[in-house]
Amino acid sequence: MLQSPNFAALSALYKREQNLSPMQKDQPVCISLTAAQSHKITIPAGQGSFSIGTKGISKGKYDTWVEKGEVIQWNCFDEFSTPAGSRWPRFLYYAGNDNGFVGWSDQRPVEDFHWFPYESVSADLTKADIGNFHVHSSGEQVELTLGSKIRRLYLSGNLAKFQIKQSARIPYLHFSPDTAKKEIISYKLPVFRNFEQVPHIDVNVPPVGQAFDCESLLQFANLKSLSLSGNLTNLHALKELKHLKSIELRYVPDLAAMPALTTWPQLTYFIGWNIEEEAGKVLKKELQQLSKEKVFTYASVSKLKKKIWFTTEYGIPFAGWADKNAKPATKAYKTALKEICKAKTEDEVKVSIGKVIRVINTLQDIETTEREDAGLAVDQLIQSSSLAISTEKASQWFDEYRDF
Repeated sequence: MLQSPNFAALSALYKREQNLSPMQKDQPVCISLTAAQSHKITIPAGQGSFSIGTKGISKGKYDTWVEKGEVIQWNCFDEFSTPAGSRWPRFLYYAGNDNGFVGWSDQRPVEDFHWFPYESVSADLTKADIGNFHVHSSGEQVELTLGSKIRRLYLSGNLAKFQIKQSARIPYLHFSPDTAKKEIISYKLPVFRNFEQVPHIDVNVPPVGQAFDCESLLQFANLKSLSLSGNLTNLHALKELKHLKSIELRYVPDLAAMPALTTWPQLTYFIGWNIEEEAGKVLKKELQQLSKEKVFTYASVSKLKKKIWFTTEYGIPFAGWADKNAKPATKAYKTALKEICKAKTEDEVKVSIGKVIRVINTLQDIETTEREDAGLAVDQLIQSSSLAISTEKASQWFDEYRDF
């Protein structure tokens, strides 16, 4: 009779062989991050990640901080493990410009690395062993030479600033571009010539605001799998991607131009989740019919939403305001939204707009940024109306009512 393996014993053996020490959670530990015993850290129990910020530059909360230009001794993590015996940290977040982690990962594989350089940078990752590599550009030039051990590449921020010198046939590519809050001209991906053969692409933009132009995906003619999330336009262009086997749509407020699912003869996987109701019902019927004709690995259309839901859940532009101002402004916005959706005349819309602005007039500390957010709120409100009201007229109403 076969005995079950003793996993506790195997874990202990693994740690002895690797000479790894379990990271002491909730207790101060000194690590040689930039010099011998340079940083004292305390990691909460259960935390498998570690984050490093650069003083005076990085924003947000980090586990520890380094000075600008300091070189990181990445191998200081080599001695640590999780209680289960795997390497610690599993996930690293680094806001800085030292690219020494690249060479380090060749010797010590990294499961997940998030990089936020603050100056233009270049990295040769041909030998890097990083499972999921996330890179963000907030305007800095980022030049990457990629290797075959990077399984998933995530590019975010200003995508026009990325230069890919070599792709090594990355199997999975994720784009999260910076987009504008207003529904101005649609956002198009830059041309990435070294990604032409990528089989799977994931694009994520907010559900409200500048729409992602699906036509810019046609540069990836070899796509087999596509996942899209957020506000989309030119969906009709997807019919040119002849080899799609998998399509996923999430948080899409307008699917009017979506091609019929019969467009893709190889399609065997489909998800529609939190998408607009009218088109979602059509897709559900198409899937029911197609399921009679061929076997799907997975097929689901669920959480159908009315178009107004996307605005009320994701479009309200007061999220960054102080609570004392955000709460009354949001309440007034939601009330006006309901009224405007039912409004039959332009005067009714104007009255509702006026109510919102009068509430904001009573709030304290309304500066330039808040004024822009209030203007955006007015733009969104008139777009929810069934009446044709120009943005110029909405701007006139805004200026007429506001005291800020």
